[in-house]
Amino acid sequence: MTRSSLPFLVLLLLTLASCAKPTGDYLFMSAQTAGERGGHYEFQLRMDDSTCRYDAFLAARVVTSRIPGSSLSLDIRTVSPSGETAIERLQLPLGDPSAAQITLGSGSQADYQWPWRSFNPTSAESGLWQVSVTPTDPETAAAFYGIGLSYKGTPWAKEN
Repeated sequence: MTRSSLPFLVLLLLTLASCAKPTGDYLFMSAQTAGERGGHYEFQLRMDDSTCRYDAFLAARVVTSRIPGSSLSLDIRTVSPSGETAIERLQLPLGDPSAAQITLGSGSQADYQWPWRSFNPTSAESGLWQVSVTPTDPETAAAFYGIGLSYKGTPWAKEN
């Protein structure tokens, strides 16, 4: 191998090791398991590839007849790989076109999914993120079968 082909080989290896296709995962925790953890739905998101943007979505399976009103309120605690903590409260609409809904069975159960946030490698740390989701209203908390979190890494090159 000549010295002039070395940069080409390095570039080829970086391309093969980068976020070449969308990658992601779906995590789900049942209400029973969350109940054993004080009502907190806990997730770990591994976002290691700095060549990707990660898009995260929240999902919930609920008993619709147990939800007063037209939205769900959730507190979300996010801990970065370095330990920085952020807490936010989300009001997620039910029946809104931005929330994908699938009605199950007799119509008393429904699955919802909402876009939550994007993590950009230039502004966010890569590594293992801790996310804890807690329903804010104790009455509404009984309506959950479980809460899920999905995330997908998309290569930056696909956006440009």
